[in-house]
Amino acid sequence: MNFETSSQRKRWLFSPEELAELRAKRHQAILDIVAKEETPLLEGAQQTGNGDKPAKRAKKTRPPSLAEEAALLKYYAGKMQDMCRAFGFPNKVQAAAVLFLKRFYLTFSTLEHDPKNVLLTAIYLAGKVEEAYIGAEEFCKRLQQDEEAVLSTEPLVLQGLNFDLITYTPYSSLSGYFADLEDCQKEGGVLDEALQQLKGESLAKARAAAKAAVDALMLTDAPLVFPPGQLALAAMRSGCNKVKIPFGSFLSRVASKTQEEGRSGSTQEDIVQELRSAFARIDSYGAEGSQQVNADEVKKIDRRLKAFHAAAKINRSSQPKDNGQEKSKSATQQMFKEAEHQGSMHGPADEPLAKRLKILTA
Repeated sequence: MNFETSSQRKRWLFSPEELAELRAKRHQAILDIVAKEETPLLEGAQQTGNGDKPAKRAKKTRPPSLAEEAALLKYYAGKMQDMCRAFGFPNKVQAAAVLFLKRFYLTFSTLEHDPKNVLLTAIYLAGKVEEAYIGAEEFCKRLQQDEEAVLSTEPLVLQGLNFDLITYTPYSSLSGYFADLEDCQKEGGVLDEALQQLKGESLAKARAAAKAAVDALMLTDAPLVFPPGQLALAAMRSGCNKVKIPFGSFLSRVASKTQEEGRSGSTQEDIVQELRSAFARIDSYGAEGSQQVNADEVKKIDRRLKAFHAAAKINRSSQPKDNGQEKSKSATQQMFKEAEHQGSMHGPADEPLAKRLKILTA
């Protein structure tokens, strides 16, 4: 299988407008479901006719906005990169894990499932898929987490991914492009003089800068909008710019190969122009990814998210009874079923996890 025939290309690439619509619809759907559950408890108690005093209702909590959800997920994606480096995982593992997180939150919302309870399972699952497996017991021991919490979340994560576990990331493409560059240098006569002489320390700096560019792009929506090859090529161009080496001759070579392999019916000049146009948009994502998320703001968002989850649980537990029997499970109860299970297992371990994540970035 290759990217052109992959599930990633068929089901996990979107326009920015499509991404915004998906998230907005899911966000609003959850708010609508929760709103239906917030029936005044006094009215509920009166309907039972048993004279019981209504239970105290949870204080209404303003949930995080879509922009705040995005900031929270960007923060946690960065933490995932740090954790994968601490474990010594290869780039393909951290890239797959971050992609899993991004895909999951196109299917679900943070209003349903706390990212802290998902990201660990995403990393664990990525390790298995990308053949860098570490046992759940050892993985959780190093993070001071409950093994069962990670394993019990795995079916939920798989559901959120639609069981599409094969990922194509810019890191592999980036390595391939730099290998092609070195082959061109050996052949001679293909590149302009500046690229022909890009070797040694300058090449290492360009490669490192390109890798950093991919790291930044992975924190944004770029992997959900652009093919990995385009992201890698844009990152390589960024790396060459860092060492002040023009990239045009290599870009022309890529366009020529694309045309020869029949992957585009356009002329070489048109392909180059299309790539340059994509680079302009990718650069804007790169600038976004390079911006630090304000940790204090994230803490405030996280507290509000937890308060929203807690309020939803209280309101559900306070629903009136019908003829002495609990009402059948509502849509909201189904929605929060897995999250409640995870929360009971994590319990006080949530705070050590937050501390551990902070230590990993030091």
